Formats: sequence, structure tokens, C-alpha cells
Amino acid sequence: MLLKGELCLAPVKNPGRVLDLGTGTGIWALDFAEVPPNCRFEVDDFEEPWTYSQKFDYIHGREMEGSIRDHDTLFERALENLNPNGWLEMASMEVNSYSDDDTHLQAPNMLEIGKNLHTASKLFGKDMSSISSWKERMEKAGFVNVREEILKLPQSPWSKDPKLRELGKYHQLNMLEAMPPYSYALFTRLLGWNRVQIEVLLAGVRRELKDLSLHLYTNVHIIYGQKPG
Repeated sequence: MLLKGELCLAPVKNPGRVLDLGTGTGIWALDFAEVPPNCRFEVDDFEEPWTYSQKFDYIHGREMEGSIRDHDTLFERALENLNPNGWLEMASMEVNSYSDDDTHLQAPNMLEIGKNLHTASKLFGKDMSSISSWKERMEKAGFVNVREEILKLPQSPWSKDPKLRELGKYHQLNMLEAMPPYSYALFTRLLGWNRVQIEVLLAGVRRELKDLSLHLYTNVHIIYGQKPG
């Protein structure tokens, strides 16, 4: 919906081989492949050495903020495994809440959970506040024609704009379902919180996500670059 029905922003034309990192449910991969026989799923660790015998025309990764230990190595590896003129595209939303009218300052639980997720993820070694560095890191790895687009994603259906309101409706549900599993392991193992403390914070988060007087949104970053020909 953010991309107006498109599956990517990179100007990819007739790719023969495509790699989707962190594929999750596989919906994007199946849609991009167009027919299921063109799609194969493999369980692997993308931070281990890659052993592909053939290179790719396009490598895609979505919602991997907080999943990457070594960004520089990952981008270098992607470059090595692309054909000349091939594209890498990375898209992820920030683990942050903003507003244009400062109403996010009236959402202390949202600010608190974000701050603690950043602290705990850094301690764990997979930073949830790294996305602002991805464009520069891709350029450093050797990609050219690197572009970054930043799109606003409401965290609840507060907007008067019909499209933003619909996006907010879906992302509100996404947030309500995601916040507990995002928090439990990081907060207990890295920050020493107990379950009761976490549930109190999550109750406040749910309350703020349902309060449409709070005009909360996050930013989705889409960065793509090309391997030199």
C-alpha cells in the first residue's frame, strides 16, 4: 500500500535470479515470483558466508532493522553476489514514534518502549536504530546510484486522509501484535525487567495506540543501490 501496489522501488527489469532475505511469511517472494514454481525457500543464516553458485540480478530485504549484527559485511556480501548492474533494495520501518503536532510527547509509554528497545537491542548486538546509516553503508560497500525514500506510516487510523487512515488501521494492528514479542526476551534478558513490569508498559502502549487524539507515525526507509557495471 505504501508503494501504491508496487513490490519494489528499485528499477529492476526482467531479473533472472532474485534473493529475498529475511523472507518471513514468503508473501513478497511469491508475489514477485508470480508463479509458485519460480520460488524456493531455504532456511539459512544470511550473516554466515554465502555459498551460492550463481549470482543474482536483484537482492531484496524488508523489515530487518534489529536483525543484522554486521551491516557492512552484509552489504559487501550482497555486492559480491550480484551480477553487474544488479540491484540491492532494503526497506524497514524505524522503531520510533513521531508526530507533526507534538502529540507523541503525550504518549510516554510509546516513547519508553522505543527507548528501551534501542538500549536492549544495542546490548544484544543487533541495533534497532541503525537504519539511518544504511544508505551511507551501501555506498561505502561500493554500490552506486544509491537512493533513499522515507515514507510516513501512521501508527493508528487518526489521519483524515483515507489512504493514511487505512495504512494506520493495518499498522495499529501490526503494532498491537508485535510489541509483546518485540519486548519480552530483550527486556527480561538484557534489561532485567520482570513480566509484570513489561505488561504494565504494554498496557500503556495499547492505550496510546488506540487514542486517536495522538497523531503518531513512524518512518519507513527504502534504500536501493546498484552494483557498478
